[in-house]
Amino acid sequence: MEKRTILSGAPYVLAGTAVLLVALTIGLGGLLSYVIAAAAFALGYLGGKKLFPAREIEVERVPRSGSAEVDALISEARAQLDAIAQANDAIAEEALSAQIADIEATCRTILARLEDQPNMLSSLRTFLRYYLPATLKLLEARARLEGEVNAGQSAAIAQKIRTAMANVQTAFHKQLDALNEFRFISLESEMDVLSEMLAGDGLLAREQESQEKTQSEGEDPFASLFAQEGR
Repeated sequence: MEKRTILSGAPYVLAGTAVLLVALTIGLGGLLSYVIAAAAFALGYLGGKKLFPAREIEVERVPRSGSAEVDALISEARAQLDAIAQANDAIAEEALSAQIADIEATCRTILARLEDQPNMLSSLRTFLRYYLPATLKLLEARARLEGEVNAGQSAAIAQKIRTAMANVQTAFHKQLDALNEFRFISLESEMDVLSEMLAGDGLLAREQESQEKTQSEGEDPFASLFAQEGR
């Protein structure tokens, strides 16, 4: 993140308005009138600066890992995290919303680690290509159900998504812990129940071809956390 200063145009508007009022009131035809207009401009500008000060905001800077592929994946993942945050805004359940916010923050930390150490890409590729998009699809499905959940409908599906998010939260934390310890772990056994549950409800489909699964596992030890394809 980096800070960016946003300047308001209001001081200039107020200063111009003050000069216009002077011109309409006494006219601009002599030295005194120009002095008054200049004073009005200064007062309007200073008043505008006080009422509408510059704001500092934090924005995500463009990734600079030194690898074009890594930078592209990080930018893509950031966009997915923004979409996850947007889906979270539509979910009123406080506990679930807090879990989602934590998942988002954890993943942004993982992205920061990847930017600093782009050589980790081979071990994070599946995490970024499959797990994060799958999480987004799941949360977008939950956001679409918000009206039904509030009306007391789709309770079973909402509960399963709630359980899934708890598992995802744990998995993401373990991934970050593994990176912090410069090691890589497999979460396959811990995510078996989640995969079966999501596939059974049609929220996320399991891989249909064992060859694709084998290939994914060969590239990354987390290849069975989520399926590659969504419904």
